[in-house]
Amino acid sequence: MIKFIEKYKEFLMLLVIVVLLILNIINSNAVRTDVKQYQKRFDYIQSEIDEVKKMNKVIDDRIINNYKQIEIVNNKIESIDKTIQKVKKNTDEKVDNVDNLKPSELELFFTNRYK
Repeated sequence: MIKFIEKYKEFLMLLVIVVLLILNIINSNAVRTDVKQYQKRFDYIQSEIDEVKKMNKVIDDRIINNYKQIEIVNNKIESIDKTIQKVKKNTDEKVDNVDNLKPSELELFFTNRYK
């Protein structure tokens, strides 16, 4: 038997190398199958990302709309504040004018007002 192994030693080594190559090819095909599965997962994840981007766009549009409405309300508030300041100033002027009247002028003012 030893003589047989020594005689065909090179052939046996070649046979082992061929068997290893065949096993390598079989295993690489299994890896290719996994790549397809991962590609499906990536496609699914990409579709999920696209859906989230759409929802984010809708939310961004709502936020922009809310900011516009807030700006409108703020402008109304500023206008009302200005009106209040004008009314307050006019009222203060009238009160000051009444404070500056002499008692006789004050009596005449109310007399004429309620005739």
